[in-house]
Amino acid sequence: MKKILTGCLLCLATSVAMAQNTLKKLDMWVVLQPDGSAIVGEERYSRIGDEGTEGYITFNNLGDIEVINLAVDDETGTEYILEEEWDTQRSRAEKAGRCGFNRTDKGVEICWGIGEPGERTYNIYYRLTNLVQAYDDFDGFNFSFYEAGNTPAREMRLHIIYDKDSLTRDNTAIWAFGFHGYKAIHKGYCEIVVDGPMKKGESVIILMQFQKGLFEPVSKVDGSFTETVKREAFEGSDYNRADAGLKDAGLKDSEEAAAQAFQTPEEEGTDWGLLIGIVAIVGIVGGAIWATNKDKNAFKKRHAKTITLLNTVLGRKKYDELPYYRDLPVGGNLLLSGLTVNTVNALSEFVDSAPDLKVKFNLRLLYEALILRMIYKNQVQVISSEENGELRKLFRISEPVIPEKGTDLTESLSTDSWRKTTEMGMNEAIVSPIIKDAIAQHQGLINDAGIEYQLQSLLYAAAGEDHLLQPKELETYMENNGETWRPLSIVLDLLTERILNDESVTPDSVPQVVGFLRYLKDFSLVGERNLEETGLWKEYLVFASFYGIADQVRNDMKKVAPDVAKLEGLLQPVQLLHEDFMPLTTSLYSTIRIAHHFQTERERDKILKEERKRERARSSGGSGRSSYGGGGGHRGGGGSGFR
Repeated sequence: MKKILTGCLLCLATSVAMAQNTLKKLDMWVVLQPDGSAIVGEERYSRIGDEGTEGYITFNNLGDIEVINLAVDDETGTEYILEEEWDTQRSRAEKAGRCGFNRTDKGVEICWGIGEPGERTYNIYYRLTNLVQAYDDFDGFNFSFYEAGNTPAREMRLHIIYDKDSLTRDNTAIWAFGFHGYKAIHKGYCEIVVDGPMKKGESVIILMQFQKGLFEPVSKVDGSFTETVKREAFEGSDYNRADAGLKDAGLKDSEEAAAQAFQTPEEEGTDWGLLIGIVAIVGIVGGAIWATNKDKNAFKKRHAKTITLLNTVLGRKKYDELPYYRDLPVGGNLLLSGLTVNTVNALSEFVDSAPDLKVKFNLRLLYEALILRMIYKNQVQVISSEENGELRKLFRISEPVIPEKGTDLTESLSTDSWRKTTEMGMNEAIVSPIIKDAIAQHQGLINDAGIEYQLQSLLYAAAGEDHLLQPKELETYMENNGETWRPLSIVLDLLTERILNDESVTPDSVPQVVGFLRYLKDFSLVGERNLEETGLWKEYLVFASFYGIADQVRNDMKKVAPDVAKLEGLLQPVQLLHEDFMPLTTSLYSTIRIAHHFQTERERDKILKEERKRERARSSGGSGRSSYGGGGGHRGGGGSGFR
């Protein structure tokens, strides 16, 4: 009965999902014209179910704006028949392949028949007359280009373009309201990106202000743009009014407003197109693959040598055709192996038949692997202790021995890897010296042996005179010694989620790493074993921890060779549960994050100045985040979706 009920519920859920219509992605282009009108193009990537008959876009509060020159087509290339008077009461079949205007008491609606269910793309084109209006001080508009109705867009991006990308911070200011996201003046045009799925009722309201002489608007309005349109839009927003050229007591004259609104220089070193791309693709390894085709092509060009090599050694074979590699890859270099995995992942879309490795390494996995390696070397011992009737884990830390200095892996990182640090946080002028200083302090130790030594040194210092460490002791120690260990945290961050430069990827390294991964994943399926190979099992588990597949490899080892698992020195680590040393790994991860975010007083002052500079630029109409509140007095809007 339970199975039948579950099946019925699944069928019901499936039928409901099939019936719903979804606006998966909305891309809009607004091409401004010299007379103040705008040609608008919308691409609506949709999933159409069984419900409804038409799509609609509502325009209310238009004033002297008219919506004209409507044209619609879809992914099949079908050009829809235009009807000046749209009949909303028809069936889906009767509306299919047709579009038109539905005029209401408040404004006008663009309507089109949604046609057959499935994955659909509707391309909608129209002109808005008199969008840009002439005022005494500026030309501009405040317009709601999209309002989420009953089918909110899951992704939304808007481009505003004029005369061969001629919009700059010298002649244009932009503010955005009604959504969470970004607005940017970038490479001669404006770009607006919404963070994540929109909710019903949210709007993309854009306020734009232009210097006189850029347009020759047909629509002219007496009065000040600053004191009327902008002032009303800023009510309820989080923009700084003074930075935007607004004074609470009123401006003395519009010339003073103009001077304040355009005096903030364009942000140096801030590539907002790149930042917006990153926001859209958070989680891609190393931030290596950007959102636009132009950036992708540039990335592909920079890594042409490695892409060619990968196509040669991997592209002609499927993943399951690559030979196993039983030895430790790239000479047992753990970090270099991880960076090679990241590189293959990042470049995979440019490689024919690239293997899906389905693993990547990060700091938490790095700590787990190195703690396990220290346990094997008896540098860290797990001790059970009873206190007040409760069993707890302690860790005895041996005194570390400094290794010989070797080659630093930071020399092997791609220039794309360095960008991630500056794009997602502080200004490059602040970050670069900090990175260079951290690398210099650890010269010769930015490798497997050096990182292991430095982590053991941290644990040893935190353990105190008895050399017994509790995880909480580690965090307390770091709170008082964050400045000392911050350079190590910066170096560790540079060694994860990054990719190699072309010179560091060799014809041997990739087949070794990929073949070894395949060998670990298929461990229980590989029948041939020898004693020499089992001698590597400890390091196998270290690498497996590094790739996040330790549990699978441990279980496979028990299946394949239960007798071998009883060998002296191997039994306890094989049976060692993650829970035994996971508290130390977790504490190490959070502890080093404390050090990573440590800032000197001087650095905090610089960061505050940079943040204030960015906020001034944002509020004065430059690039930056949108304001969820505000936007009052706008024209347009009224809802959009399917019905």
